[in-house]
Amino acid sequence: MQNTEKKIKIIRDKLSRIGIGEKSLTDEAILSLYSINQYGNLCGLPRTLKPTL
Repeated sequence: MQNTEKKIKIIRDKLSRIGIGEKSLTDEAILSLYSINQYGNLCGLPRTLKPTL
């Protein structure tokens, strides 16, 4: 498994290559939204929506 800093760097690189502006996102936000699969591809993580009343 890759260490966290390397994983964040890879995710930021892949996001910038596809044109997603990630400069305003913190490292924690990036790790909560994206991941790298076992083949090195960028993957979005499933999000759960909180119901609003």
